[in-house]
Amino acid sequence: MTSNCIVSLRINANPKWIPNIGCVSNYKKFAHYTPDYVNKLYNMVRLQTDAPFFCFTDDTNGLDKNIEVIDLDVSEYLSWKNWWPAWCKILMFNALDSFERKIFFDLDTIIHGDISKLFSINENFSLVYSKWRGSIYRMRNPTKSMYNSSCIVWKDNKWLYDYWMKDPKTFVAMYAGTDDFYHGEKIERSKLPPIFYSYREGSQSQHQNYFKMMDDHSVALMHQDPKNHVLPIDEHPIISYWK
Repeated sequence: MTSNCIVSLRINANPKWIPNIGCVSNYKKFAHYTPDYVNKLYNMVRLQTDAPFFCFTDDTNGLDKNIEVIDLDVSEYLSWKNWWPAWCKILMFNALDSFERKIFFDLDTIIHGDISKLFSINENFSLVYSKWRGSIYRMRNPTKSMYNSSCIVWKDNKWLYDYWMKDPKTFVAMYAGTDDFYHGEKIERSKLPPIFYSYREGSQSQHQNYFKMMDDHSVALMHQDPKNHVLPIDEHPIISYWK
């Protein structure tokens, strides 16, 4: 079994708008994830590892020829209530069995430091712990997850895929996304090493509207607006790493 692989996800399908059901606002979050986002993630990863790099996608146009593609057909889901492309993260758990450890990054992630700690994680299912949210957020939002799937490291999550597949349409209607699904269904998760932070919210609960690169961390989560491609490099030097 090969040790590690890197995983990404890009869905380019348009939603089928159904009155009171379609989820166009969530699709807008994915509209700016052009092939350039995949290619730049590939380039950042390649500075640190030569592990195979996969992209789960429904559109291969514009992807770097060195990226290994896993085709996804999402046509079945486009009319489901509350469905949006982030749910495809669960579909990844039904693939790549030949690799001991799968390491997923969201496309808007910016890697600017050492990520080698991710290559030796032994827990089965690990996500980013949102330390920037703090205890007040937890108290006010008991149904919301403190774990963030902007980065996922897993070994064997076929059981989780099978669990979701028992009633996927109901789960999608019930939860806002995969993070809340894991939380609501009490799925056991471990914390990834604390090398991650929110670019907008920093690494602590008092860091609101932070927008600073943290040199004592390695990975910035650009999980809110504005997105990478609209940030001017002179005001946001972190963009120099996104290339």
